[in-house]
Amino acid sequence: MSSGVSPEAEVVDRLRLAFLGDVNSAHLRRWVTFFAERGHHVVLLVGTNQSILPGLPASITVERFRPFSARGRFPPASFVRARWSVRRAMARCRPDIVNAHFMNPHGWHAWMSGRHPYVVTLWGSDVFIAPRLHRVVARLGRITLRAADMVMVNSEALRRGAVEIGAPPERIEMVQWGVDLTRFTPGPDPVELRARLGLNGRRVVFSPRAIAPLYRQGIVVQALAQLPSDVTVVMLRHRSDAAMVAAVEAQAESLGLADRLVVVSDVEDAEMPAFLRLADVVVSIPASDSTSASILEALACGCQIVAADLISVREWLGELEPRSLVPVDDVDATAAAIARALGRGAAERAALGRRAREIVEERADQAKCLGRVETLYLTLAGRSQTAHGPDRS
Repeated sequence: MSSGVSPEAEVVDRLRLAFLGDVNSAHLRRWVTFFAERGHHVVLLVGTNQSILPGLPASITVERFRPFSARGRFPPASFVRARWSVRRAMARCRPDIVNAHFMNPHGWHAWMSGRHPYVVTLWGSDVFIAPRLHRVVARLGRITLRAADMVMVNSEALRRGAVEIGAPPERIEMVQWGVDLTRFTPGPDPVELRARLGLNGRRVVFSPRAIAPLYRQGIVVQALAQLPSDVTVVMLRHRSDAAMVAAVEAQAESLGLADRLVVVSDVEDAEMPAFLRLADVVVSIPASDSTSASILEALACGCQIVAADLISVREWLGELEPRSLVPVDDVDATAAAIARALGRGAAERAALGRRAREIVEERADQAKCLGRVETLYLTLAGRSQTAHGPDRS
């Protein structure tokens, strides 16, 4: 998995960076790969309860620790064991900076490690949903954010949510994760992929979010029932909830749409640009979201997008095409917006695609966005920014 940064690129003063997060998330892997390719020593701290899928660059070190669980009969005992374990892991890797991605439980682990400086990069649901459902999550989140040396957010809505939980406003930084603009680009129709999925002669609605309750894929299936018979919806089974996948497939069967829903397994991250180029329309309609990597990738590929009308989504799509924003859980509005996009002429689609690409180039170039993160890391660590070549020892 490449971040688009050559290992030969000049780097600033090298750091020892420790990351906590979902080791199998493509988004986290892109982030850590960027810094490894910049010449920094990158360590991923991974819970003993998590398996590691193939594809992690060999240059990234893995340290195991026993994670905390707020569930079960004895959470205090779990807390003590986890704190002891994560502190031992930190002592082994001796990081200059700790960066936790997603507050619960990864931010909690950064806090309980006692290591400073530590950064918490918030994703969205860890602020918008989890603290409102569980008192323990809210309390640990407040403690974690108040003690953090920096909190990274990628939308104004997420900034406000972080402050409400307890993050000191002066420690919050707006950071876009960015898109690798060398990979996610407009391109020709991926004829081999189209043939492999049996989509020749079909118009494609691609719904790339996980099949899980938050992402409202059942609404997409219901909207499909209102669309012409030559339209097929493509979803991804990867990292989806198995019960929800079965429910969505059963829903399509009950509506007579089984032959118009394609659920694809085992999609490699490298294939995602081809799936986006396959799409006539990309749909992302979760009930809650911050800045979505899926939307940014679709914009970078010049795709038409139908998205949930959320504050954080309006930051990106509000000026581009406000009619593409639909109320959450509104089947009719979702179907109408998709139909409108499918009905656009080639010239209008091309113009929208060019503007979509420009938005990402202006605001979400991964090299620039993560380059700024590198500067923030260096500042926190009290390091210089004098460039030199990567360590070849």
